[in-house]
Amino acid sequence: MRVGAQRLRIVLAVPALFGIFLLGQAILDRRAWRLDLTAERRYTLSDQGRKILDGLAADVHVVAFLRAQDPRNLFIRDLLRQVTARSPRVHVEYLDVNRSPALARQYGVDSYGALVVESEGRRRVFSNPREEVLMAALLQVTRQERKTVGWVLGHGEGDPNSTDRREGYSTARVVLEQEYYEVRPVSLIGDDVPVETAVLVIAGPRKSFLSEELTVLDRYLQRPGQALIMLDPLRAPELAAFLHRYDVSLPPDVVVDPEARLYGGELLTMQVPFARGDHPILGPLDAPPVFSLTRSVNVLPDDAGTVNAVGFLRTSPASWATTDTGVLRHGSPAFEAGRDRSGPVTVGLEVAFRALTPPGAEPQQGRLIVYGNAEFANNFFIEYLGNKDLFANTVNWLARDPQGLSHRPRRQELGVEQFYVSNEQGNAIFWGTAVVEPALFAALGLALAAWRRRG
Repeated sequence: MRVGAQRLRIVLAVPALFGIFLLGQAILDRRAWRLDLTAERRYTLSDQGRKILDGLAADVHVVAFLRAQDPRNLFIRDLLRQVTARSPRVHVEYLDVNRSPALARQYGVDSYGALVVESEGRRRVFSNPREEVLMAALLQVTRQERKTVGWVLGHGEGDPNSTDRREGYSTARVVLEQEYYEVRPVSLIGDDVPVETAVLVIAGPRKSFLSEELTVLDRYLQRPGQALIMLDPLRAPELAAFLHRYDVSLPPDVVVDPEARLYGGELLTMQVPFARGDHPILGPLDAPPVFSLTRSVNVLPDDAGTVNAVGFLRTSPASWATTDTGVLRHGSPAFEAGRDRSGPVTVGLEVAFRALTPPGAEPQQGRLIVYGNAEFANNFFIEYLGNKDLFANTVNWLARDPQGLSHRPRRQELGVEQFYVSNEQGNAIFWGTAVVEPALFAALGLALAAWRRRG
């Protein structure tokens, strides 16, 4: 009788437990609460996506054209469920493309898995429903103004339209376009920089600037304008000299950091440590940027009191800046007192300057950010660790768009998303696993052998 009562209680408890489980799952699905253990955080909105959704100023209607039994449906529905759970301004409608062919033609949809994003008369249609593409569509239909990034060309700069793996900057252009910037080529010869240019980018010039071009650049900065200048060692000396008037010094040196270099790599490619509190640009970064072949960026004394310069990106204390340019050939430098300057070495700084205005006019301020390396933003390096966030956040900061300061999802590509360790970390791992751990086991074995002999 007692056994039968126990079985009855178990039978009655199972439906209750099953109901509690379903209720809990429904609550988690409703609120999009989840524990995402995937390395790339595949089932979690990125920091950038959350900021975009939180900042939506208008309602958005999303139409998803799906097909029954399509294996992509689960991913698309999960992505849209996360979006609607985050922002009440996004409303989603699901349609079967085979059952609604007229609507599909009306929206210009000709493929399965396509999304239509609409807001206040603006529409974006795409058939590649990844998070970054969806967020770009949300920005395109909700932002009233598309800002322009001018990309200076004509001196061997990195080309934003080139897909070359080593020399091109097409990935950087795509990143900016996904954040609703228009990237336009700009020449400093002849006409002034277009008035609509929100940020001017000079990425790794290799040839000299004419004095007339530097005059055009100065006029742009005095509007006032905002500029990002990335200058590799021993390049464009005229541009480096021009920056003296904004209290920026770019000495003809090369920075070496043996402890922060990538383990097993050459000494001139290094991780640059950062502190999130040093600048809003660095706050969202989840990994240090990687610079390959960088120069120092220093601040000159400001006698006029019109410039405020702040260094926010520095190498480690074990680094140094050397004027021995022979390291570019043999790659095995050694610190020499009296010639080299010990670290930390500044490799990135921001300059806020007061633009020239007529007497009695309200003061206006321009901004300039200078990095001693340009290759961190090219197609080869931009997906390394924190490089993409550093570049995009810098442009957003100069464009006065604090909402754009975020961490972006990384692409999981072979040869890009790998396990990175610095030289210091690699040495610690080697000594810990190849020396210390075997020595401990050896000592333990010897101790046990000695104990047995005594017994």
